[in-house]
Amino acid sequence: MRIGIGLLVGVVTVFAAEHVFAQIAHSSPSPDNSVWQNGTAPVPGYARQTPNVQPTTQATPAGSPTSSPAWYGQGSGIPWAGGRFYAGGTVGTFYDDNVFATNINRQHDFAFFERPEAAWVKQGQNYTVSADGFVEGREYATFSSEDQVNGGVGTNFTVMPDNDTQIVGGARYLHEHLDRGSSETVVTTPGMPSTLLSTLFTHPVAYDEGIEAIALNKRYGNWWSSTGAAALEINYQNAAIGATGPLGPSPFGGDTVNFNYADGAIGTANARVGYVVAPLTSVFGEAVINTRDWGVGYFDSNGFRVVMGMLFEQGPGARVRGEFWAGYMNQEYNGVTMQRISTWTGGLNMTGVITSDLSAVVEGRREAKEAALGLALLTPTELGASGATCATSVAVCVSNIESEAGARLDYRVLPRVVISGGVTYLEDDYQGPPAFGRVDRTLGPIAALRYFATPDLTLGFDFRNVSFASTGGAAPPGFANVSALPYVKDVFMLWVNAKLPTAAPPIVVK
Repeated sequence: MRIGIGLLVGVVTVFAAEHVFAQIAHSSPSPDNSVWQNGTAPVPGYARQTPNVQPTTQATPAGSPTSSPAWYGQGSGIPWAGGRFYAGGTVGTFYDDNVFATNINRQHDFAFFERPEAAWVKQGQNYTVSADGFVEGREYATFSSEDQVNGGVGTNFTVMPDNDTQIVGGARYLHEHLDRGSSETVVTTPGMPSTLLSTLFTHPVAYDEGIEAIALNKRYGNWWSSTGAAALEINYQNAAIGATGPLGPSPFGGDTVNFNYADGAIGTANARVGYVVAPLTSVFGEAVINTRDWGVGYFDSNGFRVVMGMLFEQGPGARVRGEFWAGYMNQEYNGVTMQRISTWTGGLNMTGVITSDLSAVVEGRREAKEAALGLALLTPTELGASGATCATSVAVCVSNIESEAGARLDYRVLPRVVISGGVTYLEDDYQGPPAFGRVDRTLGPIAALRYFATPDLTLGFDFRNVSFASTGGAAPPGFANVSALPYVKDVFMLWVNAKLPTAAPPIVVK
């Protein structure tokens, strides 16, 4: 259910043959170095993504390098339990000029955060296993209602029974909170504009998420195959609506929102066949099936996609890593107002080295989802969605095509200074007559500066803008209006990241 910002499944890191880019990749305050920097990143409001992106497996030829949390660092770590132990953390402060993501009556505040994190990695002759975790606290100077504690733990493993066979798997648990303004659900007071429901909650909504994946990768000369399965489970805490909102007294003040309709699981299974056309370069075809199973069966669906693409592996001399693909997707929903989705799909997840001082990250995807644009009163004091309220359009329940794209450039302007700039774009195109043509678009310019004081100490500044706009959704009399007001917010952050001192080599100075 698309109700908030969340996690990109998978890890994207900037890489290069040059030592400095290894330093860039391993010195971010977030456990991934992606364009979006969301989910477990310490700064809210980077984008309006959802925490229930379709889970994927690591489909690559046997013997390919596997991803590890980027903040493991360059050093040798500390010997422990037969492996190496890494530790570190980030502390900082940020300023948010629109804490509640409102169209009017913008409220600003400073906040502080601290994020200790640790990892353990063990490597054997034919296997690698790792475990990692973090805890993150946020404290706001004025609005204590926004204080939160987040965290997560996970493990990954790779086993190679022989040179042509690789088994890759992992599992992760996250406890996070949705950002204000991330919900597509609106509440409408007669004679007043529609308001995003998430701006009215007394506290940000917390959720728990589990992600698991396993894949079997094989090589057959120039041919290779990957088969696997992945799953995601998510559960939201119910929310309370405050007595007042940005437009004045709330008509549902004191009521609760039952998120049962958004609780559930997503399962996928994939089969990919590839052929090596050049060193570290393959073409592939892939088929993926998925099932989306929610607390309210009206939103349930089954679907598939069939795509073709290219894969670029990391290795000696490689300047590009990642993959892109495109093809067809189909999603069939249970609910009568949930329009079938039958259209093109695509995905892009690549990093590359342009020059010795310039690297780039580009990402994108297009997938089928579902949404509750409006809720119904389930009891006199409880809002939510049920099969009956969706079928009668009291709650507005629709399918959704979600598309996103983003790009970032990292440029080393001085031996120890890297500047970054880019942009993210997110679009939700709600399907079917009850949506009345509503389309949500979010544009997010990003900028950052990193100073690598030592191999174990990094200072940084980040800027993120979120500009949300919605078109359509206006309903004629007698129908539920689902239009949404726009909002803009800016977030400025200063932070310091430190790792447990190790025997890391110094940063190369030209």
